[in-house]
Amino acid sequence: MDGGPIQALAEIKERFQAEVIFAYLCEAHAVDTWPLSPEGRASHKSMEDRREAVAAFLARFPEFHALVSAVVVDDMTDATTVANGLWPERWVVLEDGVVRWTSSLA
Repeated sequence: MDGGPIQALAEIKERFQAEVIFAYLCEAHAVDTWPLSPEGRASHKSMEDRREAVAAFLARFPEFHALVSAVVVDDMTDATTVANGLWPERWVVLEDGVVRWTSSLA
């Protein structure tokens, strides 16, 4: 994650006094299902796997982690991912629990 998205997110957070909630989903490019590199993670087999993956992600990107107000982890059925079309990555802006904007899938 380079400085561009981090800076943009920091500006949005400050300008709108917004909270950043990071929702960790299924592994998009797991080495055992859709590998992009041999160094990738395997598919999660448990919630503990997912919690370890999110901790590793946040440790790898401390500037992003500093902006995050809360972290949620999708369950093993991927219910949140499927219900909201979040895979592989989406940015969603909520206001009073209502979706006001989502990033494109492109």
